[in-house]
Amino acid sequence: MKMNWYCRMLLSYTPIFLVVGSSVIFVLFTVLNNDSESRSSGTNRTIAEQVMRNTDANLKLIERSVVSELAKDQAIRDFFSGQPTTVYDDYVTQKNLVDMQSLFPFVNSVYLYNASKQRVLTETGVYPIESFADKPFLLSAYKHPADGWTNPRVYAQSPFDKSGQKVVSLALYVPYAAMKQGAVVVNIYARSLEQYLGTFADSGTGTIHLLDSSKTAFDTGAMTDRLPQLFAQSPYTGWYFYDDSVHAMPFHRLSFLSNAWVVVMLAMIGLAIAGSTVITHMHYKPIKAIFGKASGYMARKSEELRLIRPRNELAFIETALDHLLKKSLDYHNLRKENRLLRQQRLFQDLLAGHRILSEAEWEKEMAALNLPYRFDRLGVAALEIDHYRTFTKTYKPGDQRLLKFILESAFRELAQQRDLFVWHAWLKPCQIVFIVHLFKTDTSTGAEMRELCEDFRTWVNHHLQLTVTAGIGAESDAVDTLVESCRSAQENVSCKAVFGTDTVIDNRLRQAKASGDADFVDFQAIRELAQAFRMDDRLWKEKLTRMFEAMNDTLMTKRAMAEFIRGVTRQLGKEISVLSADIRFLWMDQYQYRFEELADDTETLAELSERLTALMGKLEDELKRERVSRKHHSVALQVKQYIDEHYADPKLSLLHVSGRFGLQPATLSHLFKEELGEKFIDYVLKLRFGHARRLLVESDEPIQSIAEKVGYNHAISFHRAFKKMYDLPPGEYRSLHRPGQLTPVSSEKMKANMKG
Repeated sequence: MKMNWYCRMLLSYTPIFLVVGSSVIFVLFTVLNNDSESRSSGTNRTIAEQVMRNTDANLKLIERSVVSELAKDQAIRDFFSGQPTTVYDDYVTQKNLVDMQSLFPFVNSVYLYNASKQRVLTETGVYPIESFADKPFLLSAYKHPADGWTNPRVYAQSPFDKSGQKVVSLALYVPYAAMKQGAVVVNIYARSLEQYLGTFADSGTGTIHLLDSSKTAFDTGAMTDRLPQLFAQSPYTGWYFYDDSVHAMPFHRLSFLSNAWVVVMLAMIGLAIAGSTVITHMHYKPIKAIFGKASGYMARKSEELRLIRPRNELAFIETALDHLLKKSLDYHNLRKENRLLRQQRLFQDLLAGHRILSEAEWEKEMAALNLPYRFDRLGVAALEIDHYRTFTKTYKPGDQRLLKFILESAFRELAQQRDLFVWHAWLKPCQIVFIVHLFKTDTSTGAEMRELCEDFRTWVNHHLQLTVTAGIGAESDAVDTLVESCRSAQENVSCKAVFGTDTVIDNRLRQAKASGDADFVDFQAIRELAQAFRMDDRLWKEKLTRMFEAMNDTLMTKRAMAEFIRGVTRQLGKEISVLSADIRFLWMDQYQYRFEELADDTETLAELSERLTALMGKLEDELKRERVSRKHHSVALQVKQYIDEHYADPKLSLLHVSGRFGLQPATLSHLFKEELGEKFIDYVLKLRFGHARRLLVESDEPIQSIAEKVGYNHAISFHRAFKKMYDLPPGEYRSLHRPGQLTPVSSEKMKANMKG
């Protein structure tokens, strides 16, 4: 037995192999771990720098947009002049201010400061400087302007607003510092910046944190003198961006352990080789005794842990190798995930216009991602999931991601069947943009993309319980013009409000539609519609139908459609606010939110027309039941009908009508205002002058004859009343409003003078 044991020890050198193998594994793992930690740190630093560049690009875009709007928007420039302004001028300036805000990528608030008049105009109203809650910051910035964007601060417009929110601000002189007439202040809400940074954490690469130039956290407000190594400081704002480096932490902990033991392992290798040789030849008995003790210890530990005792020492090496393979696989997956993240960020930046690449830079970037880069022209298609709000309510978040992945894969497979390479980017939660590499063929320009989109739309209809609308942009010959093609495709898909859902819209189809302002909303028509509805005039349905017919003749977008329904909701609320308390409560409790939901729930004008007409019909029935329950409403309607039939009677007056109905004048006036929401005399004047305006424009009758037809015996009285109402005499009104006679000067004068 002793000789056999000696031979086994002499020939196998099991202890040496065990020690050397384990040591090599630890050293190899240490090298891989250090390399993985270095790559992970580099990736997180790159992410922080990329987030910083994207944020700076958006903030610079906001600053350039403000400067551009100040240069080209006449209404905003007029606000800073010393000339007197009207309520309508302020309204136009506010509307342009809101339009400018909608162009910014972050939730924001903008206000204008006229230094000479000490007035502040915001998107919600006009304030004297003394009652403006942001006065301390405004005056300080006006006297001592900050260089660029400020650090986070609390912002509120009204002194009674106790719920101020953190914003970062940019103050600019108007028109410039040497001849400043005022200032424009742009406030970006800090929570919007934080939500934007949160979008970069979806892939699991860690959380992006933002600190201001004084190293104060945006989210907690806490200051720190120490920053992690993985940070980037913006040269534009001075803010700090850093990643919490979730991927690097496990490797860092393992690195701490392996680095501490590597020296020990190397020393043990040398000692094991020398000691095992000497002991094997000269002292095999003590080695056997030591091994016996180790075997006894292993046996006891196996019994305590209820584990099966390994029969040979190679089991330890096998376990270590399994552990090493698992870590290598994790490292491979990490590199793959980082490559996909770089690819996603590159495509999003190109389509959003954040990066512009030359041909050489494009080839280098695509080669680094192992993707083809050659093309003769680029086809662009923006595909939007129809009724996206219903889509999010129907499917769970996991199912939504799965369906979006199916849409990506289906379009890619259809393109591959045509030997085309496709890449994509989700620019909105409901909208994906596909870029197709096209080559010179006999196919006409645009036909190949349209066929591809039609096949994809048909595939979706047959295999999925949803529909998509595709917008095809103009083809691009170079990467640096790709952003214009992308915007063209997005504009086309936004026209599905007119063309309908589940369609393919290209430039030819869009040009076939009658030209018109796609974002125009006739607020005067909305006002007349709401007034007719309040006055219980059945012609409101006819007015609404004409409005939809007019909108259907233009390239109405979904944004304009949402603005239209919001305008209808606001005007209806304004008109109903003058009615009885019961009607106001009915509107606020049961109908206002239903009108507001139409802006998000409807996709096309046809759908909006049907749903809006039905909803207003239900509200009309409710108002009729509520009005009928009041005994005076029928009297008010009879008075209204009498006025409609006898408005041309010169004797028509409050005293005359009250006597006819057996009521006191004050009682009739109060009853008419309470039930119909309008004063007696205002309604009479509006009715008379409405007919007078129509006769002035549509006929050649003398003004004396028109005055008699609307209830005035003397043309002088008619002339005086008409000019008081419209700031224009009847003759000049007729000249300005006759077809083909409206000049630019007269148009501006009418906009300034019209009050009815």
